[in-house]
Formats: sequence, structure tokens, C-alpha cells
Amino acid sequence: MLCLNSHQPTGLGLPGMYPPIAGSEWVTGDTATLIKIVMHGLTGPMKVNGQDFTQVAPIPMPPMGLDDQQMADVPTYVRSNFGNQSRAVKPAEVKAVRDASNGRCTFWTPEELRK
Repeated sequence: MLCLNSHQPTGLGLPGMYPPIAGSEWVTGDTATLIKIVMHGLTGPMKVNGQDFTQVAPIPMPPMGLDDQQMADVPTYVRSNFGNQSRAVKPAEVKAVRDASNGRCTFWTPEELRK
């Protein structure tokens, strides 16, 4: 799985460096936010599950370069594993986010995603 190296097999991440995907509001919340993260990557300090991740990881979360079905499968997997119990992501949702962010070629920051 693509998320394993950083977020670990448990989904608990690495303290201070890679945030958890287990129980994360970034994973179980708004699907468009998670799709954007998987599609374009993420960098910068953030708060996850009440913990500050202020040290920017040596390698930011990279974009995955997946098609719409694959891009729906990854968030669906993390949203339904690691103790998470959120609904599946549909390829149509991915297409809508892809169309809305057409031309974007930089990582998202947590500040941008909170807007």
C-alpha cells in the first residue's frame, strides 16, 4: 500500500513527523480534502488528532499519479481501515476534484485545505 512507509502498518504514523491516518479527521472528514491530499500531495505543519506536526517531513507526502478509480480506492481503503469507519469514495467525486483543481502542480498545505 502506498501509505505504509510514512503512516506505518498500524496507521499511527511517526510521532512529530508523519501524522496518523488512524482516527484522523483529515481521513474521516470531507472526502474532497482527502482526495486533494492524495492527488496533489501535502506539505507543511499541521494538527492531527490534537497533535501538532510542526516539523516538515524530509519528504512531503507526494502526489500519487493515479487514475480516478485508483484515486478513489486509496481514500476508500484508509477511510475503512485502521479503525476508521467512513463511507467509500466514488470515482465521480475524484473526477469533480480533479476538474476543480485542473492545472494545480504544487502540494497542498493544511492552511489551503482548511479554507
